[in-house]
Amino acid sequence: MPLRAGLGLISNEKLREYAVFNGSKVKEAILKAYQQTCKSLTDIRYSPEMLCPKIYTTRTHHLSGEYIVVEGSRFKAKPVVPEIRFKVTKVASLNLHDGVATFPPMFDFSWKTFPEKDLGVKGAAFEQLRDELLHLNKKATLDTPFYINRLEPLK
Repeated sequence: MPLRAGLGLISNEKLREYAVFNGSKVKEAILKAYQQTCKSLTDIRYSPEMLCPKIYTTRTHHLSGEYIVVEGSRFKAKPVVPEIRFKVTKVASLNLHDGVATFPPMFDFSWKTFPEKDLGVKGAAFEQLRDELLHLNKKATLDTPFYINRLEPLK
């Protein structure tokens, strides 16, 4: 749902409604993401306002072109319903070791809000994003180059 909101396929109000009605699933996903860096999971309080639009995706390889979101295994993947199509453009390179990103001069970017716009969770810090990227990319290390990609709806 944060991806749908980031692409403008649903409103922020619909995202909030989703978080209200699916609160236990959302809370479970958020807790799972935070448990790697949080000393105490009891410190995390869930509220529907925790979700925010996802605008970026960070990967170990360059992305460019058009994509369709699928679910299931790599061999039995099916498009999600309703379909999500988007265009991706590489924005920057990211060094996880020291949290330095290299951006083209014309790119308008807020480092402070980048982790939350990548994870789709308000208040996410660089440490949570770093840990989630390392968790999702088992062979990656702090020295592995990552690439920040901007997601845009297909018109």
